[in-house]
Amino acid sequence: MAIPLIRTAARLGLGVVTAIAVCPLVPASAAAGGSADLVVPRDHPTIQAAVDAAAPGDRISVRPGIYREQVVIGKNLSITGSGDGKTTIQAPQTLTPGDDGGNSIVEIHNGAQVSLSKLAVSGPGSGTCDSGALGAGIRVLGGASLDLGHAAVTHITDTPAAPCFHSATAVLVGDLPTGTGSATIRDTKITGYQGAGVVVLNTGSSATIERSTVTGHPTVSTDGIEFVEGAVGRVVKSTVSENECREPDPGCGPDFFNEFQHAGIVGDAPGTVIEHNRITGNQVGIYVAGTGLTIGGNDLRKNSYVGMALQDGSFTLRKDRITGGVHGVAVIASAVDTDAVLDGVKITQTSGAPVQTFECCGFTATATVKP
Repeated sequence: MAIPLIRTAARLGLGVVTAIAVCPLVPASAAAGGSADLVVPRDHPTIQAAVDAAAPGDRISVRPGIYREQVVIGKNLSITGSGDGKTTIQAPQTLTPGDDGGNSIVEIHNGAQVSLSKLAVSGPGSGTCDSGALGAGIRVLGGASLDLGHAAVTHITDTPAAPCFHSATAVLVGDLPTGTGSATIRDTKITGYQGAGVVVLNTGSSATIERSTVTGHPTVSTDGIEFVEGAVGRVVKSTVSENECREPDPGCGPDFFNEFQHAGIVGDAPGTVIEHNRITGNQVGIYVAGTGLTIGGNDLRKNSYVGMALQDGSFTLRKDRITGGVHGVAVIASAVDTDAVLDGVKITQTSGAPVQTFECCGFTATATVKP
């Protein structure tokens, strides 16, 4: 018997110019005891050079351009571009493995608190599934924290895009078995990833995603936002779409006990909040397990298997709207008795039963529908 939430965690894993200084280097100035302002490429030719030169708390501004480099940050910094359509950190030809042994375009570690805004992080990488695979667009680990706003993370794939194991997540936060990280992602577009849009791993890791768009790759199997192995998350007022199983990915299907399902949002820890999102065109819109999750006010449309799958716990849904798919809500019992209360949930245009229970191994699944 295969439990998809567990196997999901196991799966983890413009023309180009190098920015050149256009005027003589000018030392950044700062008041005594204050933070400095550094400008790329005025003061330093690359973003990494500016990071290396900066003191904790400094601010780095990046002028328009495509900066083909890896950026590794281990100190508290603010990095601001000129807009996600103007300033791009592009995957270089060769990637150097980071702290987790994987290849990332931007890595934030060493407990650093980092703000990235008004820029894009973009692939594709030059590797393949067999050699040099791209692991993540932005990697946050080692107790670090990311604040990502008004940004884009896109084309996080290998060349060509393929269903590589443990690859490639647009934003990957935390680590197994013991590492943690945190992130706040606001007003950001995450598109064209090869594995998952946002993955948050491990107890002690957390992320908030607000007013953002997470869209899967058109030719390979993807998942949208995943909080797994005890990580806690909050997804609000965001759009998550087009995360499905695509050939040649094997073992996908509607059997929750023996096949895989690719989902828009996945969560398994108390305290996770999923509210007021638009979730469309996934195989499963929301797939959650456990107890103590808050779910409500979501608009789920045309998710092909089921709008929401609720597994092995106790759940209350409030005022969600579900349209299309085979089932609106699936209540699944495979390890514990499972119950769900649907309070003011509207389900329309399903090809099968609006609410369906799935039971295994002597456990029971029940659903209570309130008007």
